[in-house]
Amino acid sequence: MSTACTTDYIVDLSNHSNRLRLESAVPGRPLKVVVRDPAQPEGPALHGTGLLSADRKVFAIDIPVAGGMHHQTCDWATLSAALDAESEFD
Repeated sequence: MSTACTTDYIVDLSNHSNRLRLESAVPGRPLKVVVRDPAQPEGPALHGTGLLSADRKVFAIDIPVAGGMHHQTCDWATLSAALDAESEFD
């Protein structure tokens, strides 16, 4: 799982479909992102909406949580490097 993000939730790079969606991210086009709560990494996956910035520097994720919407940002270069490091096989 990636620690490229600035706040609580972790992008789940162990999920093959999630990696494929992230690898095909296009600036300005929202996509589904699977994240995990670091306090309960084995708990249920959470599904948020991610958006890559036009300059390809920031990946923003909105995650619906009990108290409303949680917004976090990730450094796209770091997240991309983590994607490259993952095996293509689950």
